[in-house]
Amino acid sequence: MGRAPQGKGPDGSRPLTPRKLGLLLVEAGSILSLAGVVILAGGLVILLTIRELRTPALILVYLALLMLATSLVTHLPAVRKAVTARTGRYTTNTLVMVVSLLSILVLAGFISFENSYRMDLTATRQFTLARQTREVVKELKEPVEARGYFKPDDSRQELVKRRVDDFFYEFNRLNREFTYEFIDPDLKPSLARQDGVTQYPTIVFTAPESQGNPFRLTPFLYEDEFILSEQDLVASLLITTGTKQKTVYFTTGHGEGNTEDTEVGSKGFGFARTGLVGDSYRVCTINLKQAEAMPTGDPDQPCGVAEAAVLIIAGPTGSFLLDEEEKINDYLRNGGSVMFLVDDAVQADINTLFNLWGMNMMEGVIVDPDSSASGDPRSPILRRGQYNPDDPITQPLDDTFFTQAAAIQDVIKRAPEGLPPNPDEVNIRLTPLATTSLFSCVTTKADQSDCSGEEAVPGPHIIAMAVEALAPVGADPVEFTADAKVASIVVFGDSDFASNEFYFAFSNSDLFLNAVDWLTQSYELISIRAKPQVFRDLIITKREFDFIRYSSWFLLPVGVLMLAGIAWWRRR
Repeated sequence: MGRAPQGKGPDGSRPLTPRKLGLLLVEAGSILSLAGVVILAGGLVILLTIRELRTPALILVYLALLMLATSLVTHLPAVRKAVTARTGRYTTNTLVMVVSLLSILVLAGFISFENSYRMDLTATRQFTLARQTREVVKELKEPVEARGYFKPDDSRQELVKRRVDDFFYEFNRLNREFTYEFIDPDLKPSLARQDGVTQYPTIVFTAPESQGNPFRLTPFLYEDEFILSEQDLVASLLITTGTKQKTVYFTTGHGEGNTEDTEVGSKGFGFARTGLVGDSYRVCTINLKQAEAMPTGDPDQPCGVAEAAVLIIAGPTGSFLLDEEEKINDYLRNGGSVMFLVDDAVQADINTLFNLWGMNMMEGVIVDPDSSASGDPRSPILRRGQYNPDDPITQPLDDTFFTQAAAIQDVIKRAPEGLPPNPDEVNIRLTPLATTSLFSCVTTKADQSDCSGEEAVPGPHIIAMAVEALAPVGADPVEFTADAKVASIVVFGDSDFASNEFYFAFSNSDLFLNAVDWLTQSYELISIRAKPQVFRDLIITKREFDFIRYSSWFLLPVGVLMLAGIAWWRRR
C-alpha cells in the first residue's frame, strides 16, 4: 500500500496553510471590499428603517466592517500607496470633507431635535396652544399616557387623528411626563378590550398615580365629521389627574329641551351637554318639584346629591310653581349660579323671579332688519361691535346667531346724579352682554318682520344679561366682603341658539360655554376655544392662470437651457 506524496492529503489535495490562506485573502480583497460596502449599506438601511430587525441588522453591519478591515489589512501596501499618491490625497481630502460635512449635519440635526422650535404662521394661530393649556400641561407632576384607537381605513378618523397628533406632540414637547401612542384596534384587539374601548375613535388617558382614570374620550359625529377640540383634551387631562368635576344641573318638568337628545337639527341640548362634558363638567338633571332644595353635597357624590355649580333652565314652555321659584331664590341667596335660556318669560311665568333680581323680559319678539339672517329679520345676528368688550363671557367671541329672541330690561330705578344710590343699585349689578342694532325693535305681532308698526318698541335691546347680586330687590344694602355670598345669573332671551339646531352656528357654542365657565368661575377655560381654520383661495383671471401655467411649462426649462448654453460656450 503506497503513501501519499509529501505535502498532500490522503485524497491528493494540498492542506490549507496560513501562507495559502493569506494568498487567498489577498486575491479576494477586491471582492471582500465590494461585498463589505454593499452589506454595510444594506445593514444600515435595515437598522434605520425596521426596528424589529435591529439585531440581524447589527450582525450585518459588524460582518461588513470585519470584511472591510480584512481587505484593508491584506492590501495595506496598495492602500498606503493609493492614499499617498496625488490622486489619493485628493480623494482623501474629499472624503474628509464629506465626512466632516455629514458629521456637522448629524450634529446640527441632533441639536435641533433636542431643542426644536416651531413657528405658527397661520392667520388664526390655529396650531398654537392656549395659555391655560400650556399651564395645565406644564404642571403635570406624574406620568400621563394617552392611547388613541383609530381605524386607518376610515378617512374621517384619520382626519381627527392628525389633529390629535398635533396637540399631543405639543403636549409632549412641553412636558415629557405626557406620552402618547396611536393604536390600530384591528391589530391589537386585546389591548382595546383591556382599555374598555368599544367604539372608535376613542382616546384613553391613564395616570397610574391618580384615581380619575382611565378616562375615555370619544369624539361625537356631527354632519359626517368627528368633533374634537383642544378644550376636550385639556379637560380629559384634568379628569385623569384627579381634578374634581363641577356638577351642572338642567331642570326638567317644564317642557325644557332634552339633554340626552343628540339628533342634528332638533330642539334638544345634547350637543350643549357634550360641550359641558368636554369642559370637565358633570351634567345631571333635577326636578325642582321632587327635590327639597338644591343639592349641596360633596362634589364626589352622585347626581342629586353633589353640590350644584350651576343650575340651567333651558327653554321652558310651562310655568314654574311658587315653591319651585322659592327654591331657586333660596339657592341664589346662598350664592348660587343660574343660567336662564328663556324664549317667552310670560308663557313660562318666570318674570316674577326675574323682577326679584332687577330684570324683566319683554313680551314679543326682536326684529332686527339691519343685522339678521338673510331673509329673516326675526333671527338677529350679533357681531363683535354688539358685545360688551370688557366682559370675559363675550370678549373672545365672533358672531352669534339667535332666532325668535326676547328682549331683557333693566328695571332697577337709578338714583339721580348727585344723590346716594338706592339699595338695589348697591346690591345688584346688571351687565348687558349683547345688544341688538339701533334699527331693531320688539313686536308682538306674529307676522311682522319690520319695525314700521306703532306698537313696535324701538331698539337697541338687550338680548343677554349678566347679574351679580348680594341680595334681591327690596333688601337692605349689603356690604361687599370677601365672605359675601354673591348670586350669579346669566339670562338669554333665546334658547334655540344653544339647541342642537344652532349650537354649532357661528360662535353659539362658545357663548354658551363661556357663560357657564363664568358662572362657575372657571375663567381659565374661556380662553381654550377651538380656533377657526382659515382657507384662502387664489382668485385669478383666465389670463393670469394661463401665464402661470405656460411659464411653469416653458419659461423655467428655457431659462435653464439658456444658462447651460452660456456655460458651455464659455468653457468651449
